[in-house]
Amino acid sequence: MVNKMNNLYVNIALFLVSAVCLNNIGIAQITRGATPGEIYISTDWYMDEYGQVHYAILHSTDNGETVSLKYENTENTPPGEMRVGTVLGDATPGALYNKGNNELWVSFDYGKSWEYRDGPFSMLYYFSGFANGEIFKTWTNEALWQVELYRSENHGLSFELINESIEVGLLDVGHFEGEVFGLSGSAGIGYELNFSIDYGEYFTETPIDSTVAFWSISGHYPQISRGTEPGELYLTSWWPGDYYKIFHSIDTGYTWTEQFESETINVYFWRVKYTAGREPGSFYVMRSRINPAGDHTWLYIDYSNDYGKTFTTYFHDLDSTITGIRDFELDSIKLSNYPNPFSGHTTFSFNIPAKSKNPKLNIYDMYGILIRQLSIYRKKTQV
Repeated sequence: MVNKMNNLYVNIALFLVSAVCLNNIGIAQITRGATPGEIYISTDWYMDEYGQVHYAILHSTDNGETVSLKYENTENTPPGEMRVGTVLGDATPGALYNKGNNELWVSFDYGKSWEYRDGPFSMLYYFSGFANGEIFKTWTNEALWQVELYRSENHGLSFELINESIEVGLLDVGHFEGEVFGLSGSAGIGYELNFSIDYGEYFTETPIDSTVAFWSISGHYPQISRGTEPGELYLTSWWPGDYYKIFHSIDTGYTWTEQFESETINVYFWRVKYTAGREPGSFYVMRSRINPAGDHTWLYIDYSNDYGKTFTTYFHDLDSTITGIRDFELDSIKLSNYPNPFSGHTTFSFNIPAKSKNPKLNIYDMYGILIRQLSIYRKKTQV
């Protein structure tokens, strides 16, 4: 055991490399459900003892304070089985879409069981609609190199071609039948908000001020999400320095009010997604990353009930059992050991939050494999 634990600082660096590798192939998405306080999340979950990565669809009815597991699969999904990917809510209670492996699936029991609907095609994107069973898709016709827009009214059983050459990226739908929002433009040049009242057949453009949205950071583009009132929109945009801002509009995007500016986020480690909710003022930010050992995901759900101005954070340590909420941030725990490097023994020192229950110290080798688990009794433990 001493050889495995020696040069601990080298092992920690290797853990971070392992976490980045999993993070780059990971899944992260959040979507509103059909009722107030309801959200769904798709995410990478944990790595089992055989090296298989598990993925999960989670459900919450209390704004993310607690989550329950609805569906899971491994990275080597058997043929004919749905693969967890991007989840999309529907206006129908209990209905949920999942786009995984370029296939569209639908569930009518809150994500427990699934039915195949559409695909597989590459360059395929879906956007859930305003009414029950309404979902849009865009597909790139590579033969003509143009993007086609389709709409379904029956939960994806069949699609009708709406626009055979759409020039905007769809973002969300509005509060009236036929309302569709999109985005056009380029980072560093300027963006326009595109608005349609005929399901995306024709669009009008509204320039977005450069102080609201101008950049694209590491694949993070400006994103629109509808609020709960007609004309109400949220816009989340990223800025140099790797931080995001949340803006709010009540006039269909003609004017914007800045609500929130985040701290700097290391996008090399963190996945950040967001959505407005079903309750007035509700907005969610999902932040997730692989833990430093590289074997499971840390999930943070930031919930706002004042239109994105302030947030309450709920943390979930997604190990193989999917533990519940913790009342503290893991980042606040400071751990050190001395001597380091060492031979024979070392002493770990760390703080334990007062509200923690049954704390344990996990020790991993340089490959991220758990080699010891020590129960903590609020005193120094020597190994």
